[in-house]
Amino acid sequence: MTPFDISSIRHYHRINSSLHTAGQPNATQLSQLSAAGIRSVINLAMPDSDYAEPEEADLLARQAIDYCPIPIPFDAPTMAHFERFKLALDRAERPTLIHCALNWRVSAFMFAYRVRQGDNEATAREDLHAIWQPTGTWAALLEEICRHAASNQDVSAS
Repeated sequence: MTPFDISSIRHYHRINSSLHTAGQPNATQLSQLSAAGIRSVINLAMPDSDYAEPEEADLLARQAIDYCPIPIPFDAPTMAHFERFKLALDRAERPTLIHCALNWRVSAFMFAYRVRQGDNEATAREDLHAIWQPTGTWAALLEEICRHAASNQDVSAS
């Protein structure tokens, strides 16, 4: 049997050795995440999203993988959703897989998280655009988060 290749998950994107993003893994992929070294999973998809896996929590619990669902309506993301995501990611054991239906919610929030953490915005934006280019509500929310990050950096620099 060949080892499980985490990059086989739909729309997989590696941020670094401890952070992985993807679309919704199927049941077989979920049941093999511990073999790939994953210790935590954060799910940003709605329970009725495309490709949702109703047994996800159970499949992960059987592998002793921490699971944190944060359902975010695709058409109505908020700063409160981002803050919940940030807190969950700060607390998550690494390596962590963060997913949603197609990795759009995740790639946007990972970009915002990285900017808030002080990562290079251009590099974070490159990773975001490798998955999608947010528009509308998502673009406005990311702009707000980046403005907030910049104003915090200005305050700490003075």
